[in-house]
Amino acid sequence: MTAITRRSALTLTGSGLVVALAGCNSSQPPVTSTSAGTSTSGSGGAGTPTARSSSSVATPSASASSPTTHAAVHKPTTQEWVDFAHTVQGPVDLPGSGPYNRTKLVFDTRYDSNRPAAVMVVERTADVARAMHFAAQHGLQIAPRGGGHSYVGASAANGTLVLDMRPMDGISYRASDRTVAVGTGATLYAVKKYLAARGRAIPTGTCPTVGVAGLTLGGGLGVESRAHGLTADRLTAAQLVLPDGRTVTADRTHHADIFWALRGGGGGNLGLVTSMRFATHAAGGQGIFTLTFPGSSAVRVMTGWAQWIRTAARSRWAGVHVDAIGGGNLHVSILGVTNSGDERAAAASLLAAVGVTPTATKYQQFSYLDAALYLGGGSTSQRQGFTAGSDVLASVSTAAATAIEAAVIARSHTGRPGSALLDPLTGAVSDPGGAATAFPWRNHLASVQWYAGGTGYAAAQSWIADAHRRLGAHSVGGYVNYLETGQPAKRYYAGNLAKLARLRHRYDPARRLHSGLVV
Repeated sequence: MTAITRRSALTLTGSGLVVALAGCNSSQPPVTSTSAGTSTSGSGGAGTPTARSSSSVATPSASASSPTTHAAVHKPTTQEWVDFAHTVQGPVDLPGSGPYNRTKLVFDTRYDSNRPAAVMVVERTADVARAMHFAAQHGLQIAPRGGGHSYVGASAANGTLVLDMRPMDGISYRASDRTVAVGTGATLYAVKKYLAARGRAIPTGTCPTVGVAGLTLGGGLGVESRAHGLTADRLTAAQLVLPDGRTVTADRTHHADIFWALRGGGGGNLGLVTSMRFATHAAGGQGIFTLTFPGSSAVRVMTGWAQWIRTAARSRWAGVHVDAIGGGNLHVSILGVTNSGDERAAAASLLAAVGVTPTATKYQQFSYLDAALYLGGGSTSQRQGFTAGSDVLASVSTAAATAIEAAVIARSHTGRPGSALLDPLTGAVSDPGGAATAFPWRNHLASVQWYAGGTGYAAAQSWIADAHRRLGAHSVGGYVNYLETGQPAKRYYAGNLAKLARLRHRYDPARRLHSGLVV
């Protein structure tokens, strides 16, 4: 079947229609050959408009069945798709068309075989409402896509109507209140570049092609989190289209319940966000240091880092990487980011807490934008296959650090790549209370991201499951931007789940929106 356009003659053939740095982590260091390398949603640009139209558990998109319908509805016929395409401005790509095989792709190549019912490239807010109504009429779920980086392939789910928001990527700075309006399709690098030219910034992750919307909706951890909070903490307002087709603006005084959920509740739960406004902060030069340690010192490095990160100046950020390099051996390093000129002093205070002599050190100074390019490995990132998961720790005791070390050693014995990446949840992240936003991890020390690049997905999932078992009660949950299949929603929202579930039932009782996690 070809794609459909409202601006050209229709030629239909075939039949059958079907529906938050390792790789791009929030703090990927540009080091170690064994380390594999940020939505909930993708990279790349919109396709060209040729011949196209002007309980609760995380569910694996790769094997998801068609969404459950909630009324006596029928799947769209070819003619109904054609009629719908004539009502919207952007392209609507169907299986069998050349554009579809490109526009259905997301960052993680493991979901390349997924078959959404259609991919609609959205160019205006009004068309989101039209898509909501069409989906309701035909029992389809809507899968929003910003950057396309969901760890469970949520924005390429089988049988869904994917709304590719990437053309809605406008950015506009308002000097009067130092805020920036960002379209939901904008990527982290695009926002950083735009704001850096004006001497401003917002705290984000580092993967350049991650979408700002998906990152924000899940919280948004990054190297500036200790100084300026989560990306979600800088959100002042958002426009979104609700499942019933209404367009609303949510902030602290209007639709405050929705605004609460948008800050850490994950994407695709209450509505489809079309634009966001953030409070910015001054962008300054950054000092970056890398400390490499003996592989046998992983536990001491993690516990010393944990001691330091609790009380370090908020301008100082550091994360630990423990990487499998084969034969049961480890590569252990710390990546640090601070104000330009402070990198050596920051590293010295951290080394004093760690108490291990590094085998190598590296100190560099960058402008704000050059630091973003360095940390992100450039302005783009290649699509890749990977498997990842997470744990959240209230503290990093010797027992917890030993469990992390043992998990990565086990992976190292297999000869396959795998990493544990510890990022801090201290500093400004802790300022709001745990119930102030949907992001629950406000009084905790660190997130641990488990990351395995490449194929061999089943083995990687087994390894991550084993890592969870090893940590046991040391882990209190997971970070929703590092979503895993088969995990309960309680694991990501803790005490905030009940409120989030009530809001989901209020605004999306038919579960029209697909996020990869049933709330």
